[in-house]
Amino acid sequence: MIRPGDKKKPFLEHLEELRKRIILILISIILLSALSYTYSEKVLRFLARYIDSLVFISPQEAFLCYLKISLFSGLVLSAPVVLFNVLKFIWVALNKREKNIFVAYLIGGIFLFGLGIFFSYYIALPAAINFLLSFSSDLIRPFISVAKYISFSIFLILAFGMAFETPLFIVLLTRSGIVNSRTLRKQRKYFIILLFIISAMLTPPDVITQVLLAVPLIMLYEISILFAGISEKRHRAGGSEGHFSAVK
Repeated sequence: MIRPGDKKKPFLEHLEELRKRIILILISIILLSALSYTYSEKVLRFLARYIDSLVFISPQEAFLCYLKISLFSGLVLSAPVVLFNVLKFIWVALNKREKNIFVAYLIGGIFLFGLGIFFSYYIALPAAINFLLSFSSDLIRPFISVAKYISFSIFLILAFGMAFETPLFIVLLTRSGIVNSRTLRKQRKYFIILLFIISAMLTPPDVITQVLLAVPLIMLYEISILFAGISEKRHRAGGSEGHFSAVK
């Protein structure tokens, strides 16, 4: 005989498991952020390598910047812990094929995010700094606040990292049947305009940085069309569903 509380037990177990995973993630972020505070000055020097000098214009500004850097470093360092706990939580709900697809998307997402960060730090950030500081003169001299610079550089790096996830997002849309490679080719010009708009929203108000983000995104968009076409061919050949199954 099934008792009234039996059906609720699996749901409550899932909630308990979710709570456990969230607590582990928060603990890892806090501990790694605290540990990162020791190396926050080295991280600051790494981020500020394209600037001659920085200043702070309020008593607490430098301290708060070190805290921001340590939190940012803690979030980055805890990424493996976050991914592991997310994977552990949803792993049991996936079948073998869905697990393979999930791992492939996870690896692809990490690679693209890392590629975006690499491109931003070594190409986009120095180009943006050089362009923006080129407006200095004998009359107007740069007097850059450390808080403003840290916010600028971290936001730019994260924006490029997220923007480089575009191919993964497009492939997900094609596998879900929302769009197809033919539509992506036919509507290419509209998507290119959209990518320029996104670049303008994610970058500082200068043309150089916007173009530096838009051009790689357009290239990634073309690569996405290629992968979408390959995915569609495999889907037709296999005759299987191209997306995850519904919640079980």
